[in-house]
Amino acid sequence: MNKKIKIISMLVLATLLMASCVPVNEAINHNGKRTSQNRNHSSSNRHSSSNKNNSSSSKNNSSSSSSKSDDKANYSDAVYQNSKNYLKKHNTRLTNYCIDWIGTPHVLGGTTKKGVDCSGFVCNVYQDVFNIKLPRRSGDMAKEVNIFSSYNKLKEGDLVFFGKKNINHVGIFLNETNFIHTSTSKGVIVSSLEEKYWKENFHSCGHHPKVKN
Repeated sequence: MNKKIKIISMLVLATLLMASCVPVNEAINHNGKRTSQNRNHSSSNRHSSSNKNNSSSSKNNSSSSSSKSDDKANYSDAVYQNSKNYLKKHNTRLTNYCIDWIGTPHVLGGTTKKGVDCSGFVCNVYQDVFNIKLPRRSGDMAKEVNIFSSYNKLKEGDLVFFGKKNINHVGIFLNETNFIHTSTSKGVIVSSLEEKYWKENFHSCGHHPKVKN
């Protein structure tokens, strides 16, 4: 009898223990799943936040790039407009001819309004305005004119040469201290001999004997 009671007691106890363990295991599994879900949710939030930040950064960069591009365009437009206004103001055969060239981009070896380099532009002007054919290279042009070193004696239509040692750039003097030329960065524009760069790189001037000025 005692043995039966002991056996029944042990079975009851085992049953109770098993019953009590089931919810514990379920709870652990449930928490584990929840933890995993929370981690995934947290990771998702971080990715979402990162994407938003990247999107915002991309928009800001795009806006900044657009602003810089607009500033550059506005700057170029202002430079070209000032050059045109200057030429219109002086209203000579030379300045009137040059107006349509303002803003033509620099293209090495170019000779047209689609693209022109410094000597190509000067050749066009001398041919169409003064009916004078000049050599294609700026260094050779210097051999065709009467050279003088001081630009205080310059007259409209004279050539101005630039280069530390050898001539590598040429423009056409207009009046006061201004000359027209093809800039490598801005194309055909009006610049001043008083600008630091041109002052430091000034080489010489030249007057062609067939130019009446």
